[in-house]
Amino acid sequence: MIRKRLKKSSKEEDQKFARMMEEEHVTFRERLVMILTAYVVLLLPSILILIALALFSLWLFGVL
Repeated sequence: MIRKRLKKSSKEEDQKFARMMEEEHVTFRERLVMILTAYVVLLLPSILILIALALFSLWLFGVL
């Protein structure tokens, strides 16, 4: 259901994005920083929440 609502990018939009990236002169290092930042922003809170839920369930069942 969610996949049906997702807007798929066309080739023209992909080309426009690539052209914009070239015009801004984004270096490899800047792209790497953007990718690493995205992973940190998404993965770190997810991992912390999973650890918290695991510890809570262990406490709930008396293991801790």
